[in-house]
Amino acid sequence: MIARRIAAVVAALLAGAGVGACGSATTAEARRNDQPAAIAPAPEARRAASGVRAVARTSAVVRNVPSAFPLPAGSRVADLSDPESGASFTLTAPDPAAVLSFYRRELPRAAFTIVADRVEDDATSLSFRDAHGWAGAIFATTHRVTVAVKRA
Repeated sequence: MIARRIAAVVAALLAGAGVGACGSATTAEARRNDQPAAIAPAPEARRAASGVRAVARTSAVVRNVPSAFPLPAGSRVADLSDPESGASFTLTAPDPAAVLSFYRRELPRAAFTIVADRVEDDATSLSFRDAHGWAGAIFATTHRVTVAVKRA
């Protein structure tokens, strides 16, 4: 039952982002590499105009996340989809419990409001938004964490 709920919420969040309910990208922007993530400065004009920051990876740069959206130290990103409407990706490191703890602590500090925090069976979901029109969800199981952030 939780799997259906998670799939429905992810599908709704990513419907405009070119990603299907199963998380498979329908565009060439999808990346299957598991690479360390790091913050890379976005060009000043882009950052000022859109409030978007870039997250650098070895083979790609995630550009479509809010400038205040944090990543846990040591993050490793896989399954990246990064269309203009927002980004979705899987964090393969750190472990899901550490990622959830990080986001519960850091999202409010970064001016995001956690609107739902649900734990059911073996899955946890956090939904959040900010005052600038961004919304997102974080889904964690014992094995992985999927993050989806979209302009609302």
